[in-house]
Amino acid sequence: MSVSASSSRLSGSSSIGPLRSRRGCKTCKIRRVKCGQEKPKCIRCSSTGRKCEYEDARNITGTFSSASASSTISILDNPLSSFTRNTVWRERRAFAYYFQHVALFVGGGLDPDLWSTFIPQFCHTEPAVWDAIITMSALCESLEQCSDFTTVTQSHGDALSWYSRSVSTMRRRIERGQVDIFVGLISCVLFICIEALQGRVEDALQLYGQGIHLINALRAQVVSRAIPATKAALLEDAIVPIFVYLGVAAVNPSAPSVGALLPPNVHAHNDHVSMPEFASLKSAREAIGLLGAEAMLFERACQEHLLKSHSSRLPQEFLDQQARLLDKLGSWYIAFTRLINSIRDGFSPQQVGVSALLFAYHKTALVIVTICVSLSRTMADACLPDFQFIVEQSATALDASARSNGTQPPFTCDMGVGLPLWVTCLRCRDPIIRRTALKLLRRAPLVQGFHSTTEAVTFAERIMVLEETRAMTIKKAQITSIMQSKSTNPFSEYQCHGEDKSNAISGVDQSSPINIPGTEFPAPPHPTIVTMRHHTTTSLLIPEEARIGPIFLSSMTNEDIGQGNPNHDATFLRFMWKQQNPASNTWFRVHERLPVTFSPLE
Repeated sequence: MSVSASSSRLSGSSSIGPLRSRRGCKTCKIRRVKCGQEKPKCIRCSSTGRKCEYEDARNITGTFSSASASSTISILDNPLSSFTRNTVWRERRAFAYYFQHVALFVGGGLDPDLWSTFIPQFCHTEPAVWDAIITMSALCESLEQCSDFTTVTQSHGDALSWYSRSVSTMRRRIERGQVDIFVGLISCVLFICIEALQGRVEDALQLYGQGIHLINALRAQVVSRAIPATKAALLEDAIVPIFVYLGVAAVNPSAPSVGALLPPNVHAHNDHVSMPEFASLKSAREAIGLLGAEAMLFERACQEHLLKSHSSRLPQEFLDQQARLLDKLGSWYIAFTRLINSIRDGFSPQQVGVSALLFAYHKTALVIVTICVSLSRTMADACLPDFQFIVEQSATALDASARSNGTQPPFTCDMGVGLPLWVTCLRCRDPIIRRTALKLLRRAPLVQGFHSTTEAVTFAERIMVLEETRAMTIKKAQITSIMQSKSTNPFSEYQCHGEDKSNAISGVDQSSPINIPGTEFPAPPHPTIVTMRHHTTTSLLIPEEARIGPIFLSSMTNEDIGQGNPNHDATFLRFMWKQQNPASNTWFRVHERLPVTFSPLE
């Protein structure tokens, strides 16, 4: 569901204070510095040797419901069925569920104030925001109950009604020119989450594009000093990172480009890359989020050029950009390692999980930038240690984010394990590593960003089946050909029985992670890394001609409808692989399209 809005009709007159932390430690509050809110001790205090204490969470009310904190908790003690006839109490219960559960996980562990304090503060004056919050809350609770988009529970039914009311209210406010630009952005963020929770990816992407438009309009006002600095800081520190993470995770090629959110000098041709300094895990996360966006945009540009030019080589400008990205990733890694080493009192469980996730994202971006300069899918074989590292770190992150009952939260719009594991499932052809990644992906939140984890797992399984089935067919044909050759050539047994040259990567040491030239990295100081055996020989990997890529999802087209396909809501798997012409000994690309259906792996 889309809400069309022109930025010129949004008023900027409403007063919005800066996003101050109510949950920071006492020491940072006294010193009047920004607290990273890591538990049990924040990094700022740990790195300076200061005593770090937090107020008792029971003394922080935080709720903007008309009910008191104690009554808010008591509402959740009663089953939803007890409020069937009382719509007001069902709304209050939904808000209580949002505050006690949803707000704690939807934005990740490093942004509690945005979702627990800043967004709910609009509920007093903005009915559309109130309705959107309780809609998202009801959908999350419904997803916890049934894990299915199609089953309509009481919570789901309420959510549909509240969402319709929220959208109608927002449209009327926009038409009257009564909407503050921040209210428009906050509503847009909530609407994106609501559409994603319902599995409506295209509608969520359309709203995402509108949000980018509003952000850029607000940035123009910042340049002209038409809005106060507090609003500018709020935009860049709290809202833009959400859109960056969502944009990186939007694998759909029709998604609006996240490039519009990147700093204007991101592609500057500087020979020297400055070394960043991180004061908290949050600042490191924001930095790797931007680098991840750059990596995705670079990969897309490389693929488009290689496919359109029908060339196997990229111009020098692409290689120069690759070198700059590798330098940036190397600088981030060094700065992040320094931050980790500065923590004197060790990691808290949350810090372990977040740091593992950031290491996984860094390695994912590094792999993408390394292999995307060629259409040869076998380049990824040199990255097997990196894929293994991604799997290990993702497992640590999932263990840290698990709730007391062992399950993951149902939804997150923050950086999560979905993208690193997704890339590993599709790019890594080691059967052990990619199946381990698939197993971990099943443990992830049910909805991550725009996408359903269940659909992502099905998608990845389908790719594995296609590649491995085709690989078996090719290798069977090769064995038959060799046997026939031996029967006609008595000297064949004295010929070299070398490795399959289509899979060999000469000069690559697969026993160590990728190293950026000229940069010496220390081993990641993570205490829970488990070494995984992956002595996969070249002969066990999938040959080039059986590998699939590029890969993306698409919806029903007029051509499919014309062919009599009755399922207009079907999702298709569009992909490309290579075939060899034995007569001319040349390769050509084959494009295919299949419905995404469940195919279990043996």
